[in-house]
Amino acid sequence: MLLNLHPESVIAVGVLLPTLASVAMGLRLFSRQHLGVPLKEDDWLLLVSTIFVWGLGITNIAGAALGALGAHSLPAGPNAPHGNTILRGPKDEIAEQIVLGYSIVEKITFGVIKISVIMAYRRIFRGRGFNIASLCMMVVCTLLALSFLITSALQCHVRNWNLKYLEWSHRKHCIQAEISWSGYAIADVLTDLVLLLFPVPLVWKLQLTMSKKISVLLVFLLGSLSTAVGIVRMVVILYFTYGAPDGYRDLLDTISTALIWSLVEASVAILATCLPSIRPLIHRSSASYPSKRPIYASGHQLSKPRDSQLRAHPVMHGFDEIDDSQQPVLPAAARIWAR
Repeated sequence: MLLNLHPESVIAVGVLLPTLASVAMGLRLFSRQHLGVPLKEDDWLLLVSTIFVWGLGITNIAGAALGALGAHSLPAGPNAPHGNTILRGPKDEIAEQIVLGYSIVEKITFGVIKISVIMAYRRIFRGRGFNIASLCMMVVCTLLALSFLITSALQCHVRNWNLKYLEWSHRKHCIQAEISWSGYAIADVLTDLVLLLFPVPLVWKLQLTMSKKISVLLVFLLGSLSTAVGIVRMVVILYFTYGAPDGYRDLLDTISTALIWSLVEASVAILATCLPSIRPLIHRSSASYPSKRPIYASGHQLSKPRDSQLRAHPVMHGFDEIDDSQQPVLPAAARIWAR
């Protein structure tokens, strides 16, 4: 269940994953500039989230350097107070202090990534119903991030800002942080699943061949990689919250594992979000790119629809560039994300 981490592996992951996310973000920005596509809100939000991912990575590195992350808690002896399964030491106290700052940055990072994905959907899809649904989803993601952020920041009330109150002897002043972690992990997975399935019915209504529909859906379903990691993180946190079968819970190993999976989820989310935007650049480097002027399909003739037509058919005129009567240089999915 746990990763049995060591400080060296925590440091390596803390450097590697933010670097990969930064490379993907850099290629996304270069692709936008190279294709002459202006940066939109989703690009800027994802850039901000990449900066926060570095914050998560640096926190992991600092925790490992201090000996708290990648270490192991000592089992408590038979004479330990009821409910104590570990012998708490200085490393355990440092780890809990690290979790305080990490959990705040984590909520901001995940919240910004989710809003970035929604903004990308709003750039591609159109329609009154979709606009309302996407705005509602944006509000839900924002409120979830803010509520759990405030819960994390004030888990020990105002005493949080005096680090001595994070010591075990003062934890009687605090709420049960494990329940908050579990609640957010579950909410994170549920919102990820909703965002993952959000475009499926919209894409299915498009006037495309089945192969192109599947191609477009596969692009959107890249986010399932991040969702899978989120499910693993949720299981790890629930395992810690409700205890192992033998009653022993290695606090340091559990915290290290949870923080690593959190970093993996955020980094993979950025990678999955950037890949569709990078794909047109790859195709353009090997073939001439079609005119930037949108191509609209009407049977086997090309024509630009009137505004009344767009209002009558509100389903994603961002996809109207795809024309089954033509032989596009780029695959349909790549042309969508070149916008």
